[in-house]
Amino acid sequence: CRILDERFFVCSPHLEVRQVRWHPGSRTDSLLLVLTSENFLRLYETGSNEPQLQQVWPLGRQPTASLSSGPRLPFLVGLGETAVDFDFAPPVPSGKEDSKGGASRRFDPTAIVWPVLVLRGNGDVYWVTSPVTSHTSEKPIVHGPLSMYPPADDNYGVDACSILCLQSVPPVVVIATCSATLYHCVLLTCAEDDDEDDNHDKRSSWSQYGSTYSLHTPDIALYVFESVELELGLALDDDNDDDTYTCPIYLHHDSWTVSRYFCTHDTGVHMMSLPFILHLEEFSKGNDDIFPDSLPFELLDQSSSAEYLICTRTSSSSPLSPILGLAITSLPSTLIILLASGEVVSLNLLSTPLLLPPSVPELNGRKEETHSPLKVLLKEPFDVHIKRILKHNVSQPILKLGPNANPSAQECMELVSRTTQLFREEYFQRHDRVREEIERRVRTLQTLKQHQLQELEHMEQEKLKLKQTAEQLAEKYEDTKDRQEEITKRQDIGYVVFVCIRAEHVLRLVNQQQPVLSSAEKKLMQDMKEFKDKLKEYQKALEQVKAKQNYHKVQTEQWVSDQKKRELYLGQNHMNTIKLSMSQMTNEITDLMKMVEISKHELGL
Repeated sequence: CRILDERFFVCSPHLEVRQVRWHPGSRTDSLLLVLTSENFLRLYETGSNEPQLQQVWPLGRQPTASLSSGPRLPFLVGLGETAVDFDFAPPVPSGKEDSKGGASRRFDPTAIVWPVLVLRGNGDVYWVTSPVTSHTSEKPIVHGPLSMYPPADDNYGVDACSILCLQSVPPVVVIATCSATLYHCVLLTCAEDDDEDDNHDKRSSWSQYGSTYSLHTPDIALYVFESVELELGLALDDDNDDDTYTCPIYLHHDSWTVSRYFCTHDTGVHMMSLPFILHLEEFSKGNDDIFPDSLPFELLDQSSSAEYLICTRTSSSSPLSPILGLAITSLPSTLIILLASGEVVSLNLLSTPLLLPPSVPELNGRKEETHSPLKVLLKEPFDVHIKRILKHNVSQPILKLGPNANPSAQECMELVSRTTQLFREEYFQRHDRVREEIERRVRTLQTLKQHQLQELEHMEQEKLKLKQTAEQLAEKYEDTKDRQEEITKRQDIGYVVFVCIRAEHVLRLVNQQQPVLSSAEKKLMQDMKEFKDKLKEYQKALEQVKAKQNYHKVQTEQWVSDQKKRELYLGQNHMNTIKLSMSQMTNEITDLMKMVEISKHELGL
């Protein structure tokens, strides 16, 4: 434990510390920024054994007494002209350009600055920028007050007490008032058509103070898109309470997600969930082809939700038991709360309702009609649909009354009745609806199952038909393949023969074109010429023989034809002479035959 600037605070008993935050721009996480009631921001370096003051940033006139202006200064705090809280915005470039370019340029700590959003009691917000290095002589630059749109007559409350900047894209600023009202604003650059006369008036009104620090007209503004009213206590005796209870609201970051923060006050702890941030980040990161140019109205329709986690006051007559501290641990994410009684309460944040993811049809603005029951059934996950139904608007907080609290029997009865009514309306009815949704989903899935089974049976039949067709096609393919291979072989053989003949012809031509021949080749060529000449002679003789044959054939056919045409006639005398001659010839032949036989016998043949 270290004491921070003990001498300064001891010597200034009237001084109060309004807010303390670690500066995110420190390399060693040792810079501490302190807001005091004198309208000063004091920057301390806590890395050494003794914290050292680095810079002092004035934010306006000091609400301290002096001889010349003593009667007027007490009104400065009453009118809300002093800073009550601050928070850091996302870093921005400092606007300085390094003249040394190229790879030799090193990182300059003053190249970026972490703007500080300072909230005054009257609701004005200022934008303060200054480097955090101790050796710089630059004065802080104060922009403001920032314009808030749409304009309001009461400047969105005159009892502002706390500010919080959520590190989203774009940043979302939360402003809390003592009347338990939270304003959610988007921090954006002003439009180019802003009223320059008003800016000039603001600049001139600041310059009349003659302050020693720089003042500039802001080029950014806050756009209020939502206001939320918190419930401070259960207000069981609301009928008897004429005055509305007010108390300071303190805002705390959630290190687990930027879309959630916590509020502590004298009556307990609230948890705020902003689904708008998730949708806004999706819209800012989205593609121009998918997302429209302007912000969809569906994003603005989803309001934030407030959950009352811990309540320390049930009625206006109950003693106060404020929350003294709040911290968040990670792995697992746990909320640790220190009560005024010294009790420490821990809540598991994983058990709290999570923000639902953005719906794509709502983001891109392209709503398609879903006539199919299956499309309606599967348009979002079932667990997300159940969580959406179970999401309740009113929660039942954990009661942590002070040690001196002594509620009456009537208050206890009203508390039991309120809790019973809350469970009946916000829990039981929603669980009945969830049961109906589950039964409806079961019936739909059963019908879908039957339909799918029928489709499977039909697909099995189609599969069998396709299998048979595939087998037939496979057989035809094999036959076609065999025929193709046979044709290919024939083509290959013919091609080989053709190649051989072609090659032989080419070789013959090559041999014929050779200029020098050997003796054997010359002799072979001479023999071939002689054979060629003889072949020609034989061919001529053969042709002559064929011609003579044809001639004799024709003459023979003509003679045969002529002989057939002649009429042969023999008389009786000729017949007798021929018969006699033949008889004589027969006798002579017989005698000759006998003589041949006798000669063979004699010769022994």
